[in-house]
Amino acid sequence: MKISLVRLAEGLHTLHFVEKLADLGVENLPDLDDKVKIQIDLEKRSPHYFLKNQVQVSGHFACDRCTDEFDRSLTGESRVVFSSDKEMLKMNEADDLHYLAADAKEIDLTNEIRDTVLLAIPMKQLCSDDCRGLCAGCGANLNTETCHCAAPPADLRWEALRKLL
Repeated sequence: MKISLVRLAEGLHTLHFVEKLADLGVENLPDLDDKVKIQIDLEKRSPHYFLKNQVQVSGHFACDRCTDEFDRSLTGESRVVFSSDKEMLKMNEADDLHYLAADAKEIDLTNEIRDTVLLAIPMKQLCSDDCRGLCAGCGANLNTETCHCAAPPADLRWEALRKLL
């Protein structure tokens, strides 16, 4: 995904794109829809380009606690700076600061957008924050039904502490 810098005026610009996951190098995520909505707020202050990237992608997931399937819209945001000022690059070795040749005609944001999409995916997929999961004994979905398993036997080593309560 490239942004043309030709005839780009100084100041703030807001750009909207819709890209396919495959075009961003994200092909092995079957849970996500193929379309990624992207908004880029680009501020040009020569020789610097300040970008705020926002992505939105929907997906169909299975809850990690109760295994119910659900749809969710994911959003992510990142910031990156491109600059041809080598002194600025020497002072700041952050990952979000990249060198851009003074005569560059475009900025390639494919890697930044791909990373933003990947970081928007939670490590643990939950159908809701208060999902109760499955009973370890009988496998009942505790969100929709009551478990009838017997309570586990009490551990006698904790009995002295229970007396204090």
